[in-house]
Amino acid sequence: MYAPDLKNDLRKQVHAANDGRGADIVLDMLGGDFFEAAIRALAWRGRLVVIGFAAGRIPTVQVNYLLVKNISISGIQISDYRSKAPELTAACYAELFSLYEAAKIKPLPTTIMPIERFADALRALVDRTAQGRIVLVHQG
Repeated sequence: MYAPDLKNDLRKQVHAANDGRGADIVLDMLGGDFFEAAIRALAWRGRLVVIGFAAGRIPTVQVNYLLVKNISISGIQISDYRSKAPELTAACYAELFSLYEAAKIKPLPTTIMPIERFADALRALVDRTAQGRIVLVHQG
């Protein structure tokens, strides 16, 4: 849920759900304000992994957070692993599929809509009511 004061509210929500502690690991696909809130929600010695910037703005890091909280921030781009470490990529995918087959992880649902309903799909994204992926298909 997007909070009016995301910077402070995310930290409060994480602490409330984690016995008063911050998050040990955050995977950030959004960037922007979400990245800045995620740093504040990290535990001491936590780690934030940057995966993308879906929110649009590429954030900058205030390095005082790194020092004060002893946190680390790293990035990951899967295409680099495919070309530079294909054996590691294959092992990771094998582990993910194993977890899926054991019902330990479950992907969010995919909504399939005809391309003529692109405005409805876009509205669901803007209104943050979309659950999982929305796939537009041309039926012709």
